[in-house]
Amino acid sequence: MVRRTLPPLTTLRAFEAAARLVSFKAAAEELRVTQSAISHQVASLERHLGTPLFLRLPGRVELSEAGAIYFPVVQDALDRIALTTDLIRQTHAPVSLTVQVYVTVAVRWLIPRLQTFKEAFPEVAVNLDASLLDWEFNPDRADIGFIYTRTPNRPNLSYTLLRRERLVGVCSPAIARAIKTPEDLRHFSFLAVSGTTEDAAIWAASVGATGVSQKSAPLFDSNLLAIEAAINGQGLVVVPQFLVEADIAAGTLVAPLGSDVMQLGGWYLVHLERRGNEKAMRKFLQWIQGLV
Repeated sequence: MVRRTLPPLTTLRAFEAAARLVSFKAAAEELRVTQSAISHQVASLERHLGTPLFLRLPGRVELSEAGAIYFPVVQDALDRIALTTDLIRQTHAPVSLTVQVYVTVAVRWLIPRLQTFKEAFPEVAVNLDASLLDWEFNPDRADIGFIYTRTPNRPNLSYTLLRRERLVGVCSPAIARAIKTPEDLRHFSFLAVSGTTEDAAIWAASVGATGVSQKSAPLFDSNLLAIEAAINGQGLVVVPQFLVEADIAAGTLVAPLGSDVMQLGGWYLVHLERRGNEKAMRKFLQWIQGLV
């Protein structure tokens, strides 16, 4: 085995910076040390090699003949070490992905399925940000968003359609027993959810109901709260069907007129276009597309 005789790495870094910048002062600023420290490191390397690497001229330095030969070799070696170090760190370091998601979707759909993602991609830690009331994606807060929109065309964003959903009107079993015709809907409150008031009108029109209003109805800031209110007999709520499938199956909610209607927009995964090739992003997209 060949025994390598190498100078200390700190002397090579000091020499490479000074040679590249042709200045001991600039090298000191880049490496955040004193100019004296750079001078001492370069001098130590020169003693190790037995030859000067710089010509010390009034007010400046220049590479010597030996320095000009040595510089590209040292620079290339340090570049290769840095590049390989980054590749190894990216490959083996834990990766996190922050997903912007509405609280109702998080609680009633995403979280119950998230364990399968963790099992498939244990190297990616998923963080959920459900604190935003705004329905649009905020790339300053999250890496990727699972959102509903009718206008998937904001600049610099990439949209992947996950599903188009149907709206369904649901209520408690007790209320459902009192609804035989669309006209019976007028006797019960339609629970209102901020930002989705058009959904109730669209669904009511689809079943032929008239005189339905949410003006005096309780107002909730999320579908999650409105669904809980409906389960507790406080009225009807119109929501995307995938959010209440489990409740309908369990019998805690009932779709009294058995009717649904297509929601106007779509459910998308959205992220910054320039980040589309990131591994964690691709893995999450691949996984969630397999669910819908």
